[in-house]
Order: sequence, then C-alpha cells, then structure tokens
Amino acid sequence: MRWAAAAVLALGLAGCGGDDDEKQPPAGGGQQSQTAARTATEPSPDTAPTTTQAEPGRTTKTTGPEDQPGGAGDEEPARSQALLTGRGGRISPRLVRVPPFISVRVELRSADGREYGLRMAGRRLSVGGGSRSASTTLDGLRPGAAYLGRGSDASRLRIEASAEPGP
Repeated sequence: MRWAAAAVLALGLAGCGGDDDEKQPPAGGGQQSQTAARTATEPSPDTAPTTTQAEPGRTTKTTGPEDQPGGAGDEEPARSQALLTGRGGRISPRLVRVPPFISVRVELRSADGREYGLRMAGRRLSVGGGSRSASTTLDGLRPGAAYLGRGSDASRLRIEASAEPGP
C-alpha cells in the first residue's frame, strides 16, 4: 500500500511543472520537413518580384508587392489630428496635445456656419460660407515644442508635443 501511494505521488510530481522548464525538441529529432523549410525560405508567388524580359539578357520591368494596387507602399504615413471647432464666435480647444515626431493634421471646422480663420506655422485656414472645414498638415514636433496660432476671434491657440503615442 505504501509503495502504491509513493508511486501515485511520484507520478503527480512528475506531471507538475512551470513554464520555466526547458523546451523539448519537436518530434522527429528537431528537423523540419522539407516543405516547411522550403516555405520558410522561398517567397510565395503572390509576393515574389517578377521580371519581364524583352530581349535575352535585358530586363525591362520589375514588379513586386509595392507595385500592385493596394500593395505595401499604399499606406498613409502616421499622423495625429488637431481638430479645432468654431462655434458661437470662438475657436476651441485652445490647447491640443499631440505625440512628438508625428506629423499633425490641423483641421478647422465651423459648427455653426459662421466664418472662422486660423493662422498657424505660416499657414492660413478659413471656413464659413460654402466650406464647413479646412485642413493642413504640419511637420512633427520635438517633445515639449509647440505650434502657436491666432484665431480670427483674436484667440491664441497652441498645439504642443506632449501626448504619449499609442493606446
């Protein structure tokens, strides 16, 4: 009876373990199959660049994922947004915090249809009448730096690089 209890205890302890145990090699001696090894080293036909030859030895065009519609180069660069709204004769908010080094899309909107203007970083935005919004993109700022602007309501507006990027 004692030896059966010891055997059960030994089996129970053998099954216990943490995540810090060394990883065991995969079955088959740790070798990859030829298909898996080939797949890891060869590009797929959808993403492999192709070359067209007009004459033997002369290349005319190379196409790859960048050259295809919706390919790898069709993304827009990262940018943050500073949305300023004119309402009741005032532009707000007076301070917008953005992440450092990321370009800033400044957009001025008229919420009440009245005319509003903004001068910032040598650029001028105006809305009202027929246009409800106007925008421009400014270069990213170093941490602690700021763009200072003046609204048509004589307000001072500030966009500063002090927000943390990411979620």
